[in-house]
Amino acid sequence: MNHSLPRIVCTMMLLLIAGCSSKGEINTAKSEPSRSREVTFNSMTISQVKNNIMAACSARRLQIHTSKDEVTCAQNDITGTRKRDLERFVNDEYATNIQIVSQFKLTELDNNINVTANIYTQYLAPVSVMSGPQTRTRNLIDDISFNEMSSLLEQASNNGKSVK
Repeated sequence: MNHSLPRIVCTMMLLLIAGCSSKGEINTAKSEPSRSREVTFNSMTISQVKNNIMAACSARRLQIHTSKDEVTCAQNDITGTRKRDLERFVNDEYATNIQIVSQFKLTELDNNINVTANIYTQYLAPVSVMSGPQTRTRNLIDDISFNEMSSLLEQASNNGKSVK
């Protein structure tokens, strides 16, 4: 039996293993840019702040979802140029149910309530032909979206009354 054959096989295995190793940097997931805003409500309870945010969203006929420390307001009826802009931003020809969602996270600090707000678009997009659609989100960072979210916070700080 030839003694060089096991050496050749062993050398080839080592070369294959060495070729598969990577010296490049590890890719970390990049976070999507966002344009959030923080506001502090002084001498109020979480319940009062939630009610004010819900009143502001209700005045604009937005769909409201709440949890213990979060209020989410969604706009479903988007029309005109805003709808076309969002469709271009989503950049998925199969996307359906495109919404603009304002999310308000509430945290209690002593007698104050800190509210962190973010605005994003949420839509349904198919993953494959065989599976159903998946909910996806993309943060909105344009001025129109930021001003809409800021206006809701401003209205909530005025006890839910319209700023106009």
